[in-house]
Amino acid sequence: MRRRGIETVILAGADTHGIMRGKRVPIAELDRAAARGVSLCEVIWALPVDEREPVQPPAGHTGWFPPAGYPDMLAIPDLDTARVVPWHDHTALVLCDFVNREGSAIPVSPRAVLRSVVERARAMGVEPIVGVELEFYVLRETPQSALGKRPSQLVAVDERPSVYGVVAASRQEPFVEGVRETLRRYGLGVEACNPEAGPGQFEINLRAAAALQAADEAFLLKSAVKEVAARQGLLATFMAKPRSDWPGSSCHLHLSLGDGDGDGEGLSPTMRHFIGGLLAGMAELSAIFAPTPNSYRRYAAHSWAATTATWSLDNRSAGLRAISRGDGATRVEHRQPGADANPYLAVAAALAAGLDGVRRACEPPAPMDGDVYALPDGTAPSLPATLAEATDLLDGSALARDWLGDDVVAHSVAMRRGELAAQAAAVTDWETARYLEAL
Repeated sequence: MRRRGIETVILAGADTHGIMRGKRVPIAELDRAAARGVSLCEVIWALPVDEREPVQPPAGHTGWFPPAGYPDMLAIPDLDTARVVPWHDHTALVLCDFVNREGSAIPVSPRAVLRSVVERARAMGVEPIVGVELEFYVLRETPQSALGKRPSQLVAVDERPSVYGVVAASRQEPFVEGVRETLRRYGLGVEACNPEAGPGQFEINLRAAAALQAADEAFLLKSAVKEVAARQGLLATFMAKPRSDWPGSSCHLHLSLGDGDGDGEGLSPTMRHFIGGLLAGMAELSAIFAPTPNSYRRYAAHSWAATTATWSLDNRSAGLRAISRGDGATRVEHRQPGADANPYLAVAAALAAGLDGVRRACEPPAPMDGDVYALPDGTAPSLPATLAEATDLLDGSALARDWLGDDVVAHSVAMRRGELAAQAAAVTDWETARYLEAL
């Protein structure tokens, strides 16, 4: 780093929401930080998204939660993740693992949760490979301007959608090319980029990688896109659905175990069992894949989001899409997670469900054909329609408690119920517009 002229190092990791938290240290302090870690207050595990007031553990809460005094924890740099930050001068970043003073991982630390799932996968003799596709909107807004507007007043960088539209993409290429080049210099494996179904909505596909690396890169991509946009006076958002008249933004996960045990359809017994496990876990893990009340605005017919626990062969109207291409490209695309999901927890939850299906030799039903959205109600297993329903299912999930841990489930439930309480107390723009003058 000194040879590259680095003067400042960002030491950071993901909180429960997937927000980057950490500190900047001078390069002269990096050796000490690498040996001892740097102190951060445990309050980050209790902060809601708006950070106005920490969430308090509910009465009778069992499991880990930061105590009221919010003591320090340590961020331990993982030096294998070091990279130059190309949009800052003389700056590098190193991802960190969060541990307590005794050196044990904070039980709800998302990176540690994913690492534990990967370790169980390896004990089963498989190495999970994950490719992440992230969608986001780019707005002609700032944090200040956006706060003063109703959702319908938010202005995107383009007026019309143009899915895969090359001409439309060309209008935004000065910005998007800059993003792609920045991500390349940042060390992220960008495979492709295209306009999506909403105005000013884009998708970036990251190259498949080992699960922890894939989640690291997705986490870094989100913060990088937001920072690069802000430097150009724009606002990039991974909110699931910023406007009711715009499509939602997804975080599609392409999952593979690569056992090479194919059958006549190109789907191995392991893959079938993996799909069976994914289907069995979709409903009870929904609060991980869709962590906010807004997340559930994304789930609607013909929205390209997973509304049912179904699977198909290369059919995007089902919740899971099995893709058999040969040459190591056979995989399952999980279409339920939203762009607002924490990448570490979403990958951990998806792998947990699939691996549990492999462990139990869980056979899936027959794949769905045609338009799954058009099926009569009750034909296919539906997924939770609200965060409240999803949170109750997560609370009772033996799968989540086994693979992610009791502490993670209890903490996630407490944080989501805190978010629901904040939503219930809010007077919305919709209510004011509908009732203020009329009543």
